[in-house]
Amino acid sequence: REAQDVLATMYDLIPGLGVDSDTSTGMGRDPLLTLSINNTDIVGCLEIPSIDLIVPVTVRNGGRDGLASVVSGSPVKGKFVLEGDRSTTFRKLFKARPGAKVTFTDTDGIRYSYSVTTQFNLRDWDESDHDLMVTYRIDNSTRFVLGCAAAE
Repeated sequence: REAQDVLATMYDLIPGLGVDSDTSTGMGRDPLLTLSINNTDIVGCLEIPSIDLIVPVTVRNGGRDGLASVVSGSPVKGKFVLEGDRSTTFRKLFKARPGAKVTFTDTDGIRYSYSVTTQFNLRDWDESDHDLMVTYRIDNSTRFVLGCAAAE
């Protein structure tokens, strides 16, 4: 419920959120601008239309359902890593297939477009050569990773 309330407010405050577009809309800030909504520090929103996923992204999740958080990197500098909960936030993540469109929209309304390139399980943390990695923990030593490349 909290994530849905945050998302509803985000639609009012962030220009272009939820607009289906294949192109990035520019270069934003680094570090990302933080917007406080319902006592939650939001930096943007992750969208994967093919699996009907739209998730607010926080600076630090704190274990709240329905929210993703930044682990490292940024959409500006690359090697952007987002993490969420396997059973709530990213329960459908494994259904995203290579070629699927992924978009991160920051709080300024700047859209960063990506395309899924691979899925894999990772035991030893390695940020790899992906522009964006969306991940959740399978167990204490393994993560599911959706690897993405910036859209051309």
